[in-house]
Amino acid sequence: MKKTIMFLFAGLMSFSTFAQSVDTTEIELAEVKVISSYATERKTPVAVSTVSSKQIAETYGGSTELPEVLKVTPGVYATKQGGGVGDARINIRGFDQRNVAVTINGIPVNDMENGWVYWSNWAGLGDAVSTIQVQRGLGSSKLAINSVGGTMNIITKSTDAKAGASFQTQVTDYGQYKVTAYASTGLMKNGFALTTVLSRTAGNSYVDGTWIDGYSYFFTAAKRLGDKQRLVLTGIGAPQSHGQRSSGLTQENIDTYGIKYNPDMGRYADGTLFNDRVNYYHKPQFSLNHYWTPSSKTSLNTSVYYSIGHGGGSGRLGSSYSRDSLGLLDIQSAYDFNVADPTNRNGGVKYAQRNSVNNHYWYGVVSTLNHELTETLDLTLGVDARSYLGEHFREVRDVLGGSAWADNANGLVGVHKYASNYGNVLAVTPVDQRVAYDNDGLVKYGGLFGQVEYSKDKVSAFVTGAVNSTSNQRIDRMLYINDSTRGNESEVVVIPGYSFKGGVNYNLNENHNVFLNAGRFSRAPFFSFVFVNNSNDVVQNLVNEKANSFEAGYGYTSKKVAIKTNLYYTQWVDRSLLSGNITGPNGTLTRALMTGANALHKGFEVEFNTKPARNLEIGGIVSLGDWRWQGDIEATVYSEIDPTQSVVVKSYLDGVHVGDAPQSQYGLQGRYQLTKNLYVGGTWVYNDRFYANFDPTKRTTPESKVDAYQIPSYYNLDARVGYDVKIGDYKLQLSAQGYNLTNVMFLSDATDKDGSTFAYGFPGFGRNFNFSAKFIF
Repeated sequence: MKKTIMFLFAGLMSFSTFAQSVDTTEIELAEVKVISSYATERKTPVAVSTVSSKQIAETYGGSTELPEVLKVTPGVYATKQGGGVGDARINIRGFDQRNVAVTINGIPVNDMENGWVYWSNWAGLGDAVSTIQVQRGLGSSKLAINSVGGTMNIITKSTDAKAGASFQTQVTDYGQYKVTAYASTGLMKNGFALTTVLSRTAGNSYVDGTWIDGYSYFFTAAKRLGDKQRLVLTGIGAPQSHGQRSSGLTQENIDTYGIKYNPDMGRYADGTLFNDRVNYYHKPQFSLNHYWTPSSKTSLNTSVYYSIGHGGGSGRLGSSYSRDSLGLLDIQSAYDFNVADPTNRNGGVKYAQRNSVNNHYWYGVVSTLNHELTETLDLTLGVDARSYLGEHFREVRDVLGGSAWADNANGLVGVHKYASNYGNVLAVTPVDQRVAYDNDGLVKYGGLFGQVEYSKDKVSAFVTGAVNSTSNQRIDRMLYINDSTRGNESEVVVIPGYSFKGGVNYNLNENHNVFLNAGRFSRAPFFSFVFVNNSNDVVQNLVNEKANSFEAGYGYTSKKVAIKTNLYYTQWVDRSLLSGNITGPNGTLTRALMTGANALHKGFEVEFNTKPARNLEIGGIVSLGDWRWQGDIEATVYSEIDPTQSVVVKSYLDGVHVGDAPQSQYGLQGRYQLTKNLYVGGTWVYNDRFYANFDPTKRTTPESKVDAYQIPSYYNLDARVGYDVKIGDYKLQLSAQGYNLTNVMFLSDATDKDGSTFAYGFPGFGRNFNFSAKFIF
């Protein structure tokens, strides 16, 4: 195998001798940055932080999730949640990732139905990333993506001008390993170039039962079409399955079983691992970019993309499992029960597993026309159009030793037999195997945007406006299967939205600059707010969520020091909240959409970088926020039986802190090049004033209006070391990363019980290490 790999790399290297010496890397990156609305320091008037490819290469690996490379970024909080590989989340300025626009090469990737970002779909993406830029606040993006907290622009590698290859292996101290191969043809005489990255990740993660079995692939191929046009085809995907820890730990769990305890796992009598919560998914995304420069003043950049996702997550069907003396699921007892009485429950087993499947088909286009009106004015016009179909259904995964599962959900009764291909990432389960629910969500989105930019001498400014329309429709093949009067399709709900923003930057001199920006957007409610209670009924009196934002900043740049500071003020108006179970007017449990929730997020941020010596780099951040709910909210719930009957539910929130992220953060990072071949580096981050996540709709009485539980403050200290070895014309890079070196026990995620006590959450990883060897050809 080793000889085969070396032969392939050798062939690639010899093939590259026919490559041209023209470097197109920067040209291609510049084109992608235009589509991505990439901000420029001391010109674009927004709060921006950029992580370089070198920083990503040195910090990403082992237990680090891609969002965590941003941990020393003002206002950013990233966590692994339960600890399963790819189960990370990110929060910016107190806004979760439903309200943080994430783009890959300018293409939006937030879920079209609920806005979430599933990082497991992009496992291995870090190996292909060139740079990540975070624009906090409304940012400068021309797209009508309506980010409240910020925009995370991920720029992948371009087709490299020079041929080359590398092979990297990584292993953690807890048994997770990864191998990555990279190769590039370089730019050849025929104008073609190809770059690929492949990886394989497997083994055990830090948390008990959270194994990973995954692959990832990335390629980008470029072809010149004369002097004025280029085509670039990019593909990325990560078929994977991994064990999760979805159930939060109570304080008693942590004290009794430790931070690695996973309440979702168990073991059979022979020791075989069983995890009730397994995620499996494959979401490839392919994009074809056309870059056309008809004249020196005009360019048209268009990206057409398609993504198809298959997979879901497992969980329990039927009765709850008992637990053994170690607090684990007693899966053996459940299995034995089913074997002894395989048709216990209405013709089916008592215990079973299900898959909750979420397949989707998503395609779209982003096109941007840039024209230089004058020497000082540039005009940008564009379109952002997307179409999304999401298939949602539940299927039987395993009958755990029994013969069949009988489903009586929604009044339907049928026997569903186990099929061996349910765990297959690419399998599409037959309709007659579906249980509990079976419906589709159709979302179509269209937006037009325009921007005028001014730049002359010391002044640069922009004004951006966008309008958009979101169409929602729900199709239900189970709840309305026998309803001849209504059919199984809901009405089409079309909701308009808009955004406008602008800003100005003034360079006082070559060292100092100041900027201001302001904006407002109106966003249509997510699909899950349009249809509630698993029905095709449309929520009445839907209200768009709105945000008003203002920001002011100052920057200082010299040869050895760069300092950026800013103040922000963001008011979130008419936020939509979906209540938990409440008692409706007819006495049944129901859920209600509660609108009119307002929140104010304001704060101060500092980011600095300095190079006090030739081989020493030091940076740091300070983020001080004050995020609170404003006012109380209420909703009217109408009876499904008698629409004239209603009940009013109210939540008391005024002045309560917004939870889910630390409102004060302090961080330091450094890197020292000890010798030509040896470097050391480290990061330290302290999180304070960290209020737990909570359900705002549960503060239902004036007495319950108490502040959220405050999570104990904590810090993390990470370090890394790297050494380069020259082997002839090749290079070997050895590195090691240590995370949470002081082994601090901390809660990275928490939910409160009643505002004063901790209910459950996830502890962060203890001390752990990653070791890497990379051979560069």
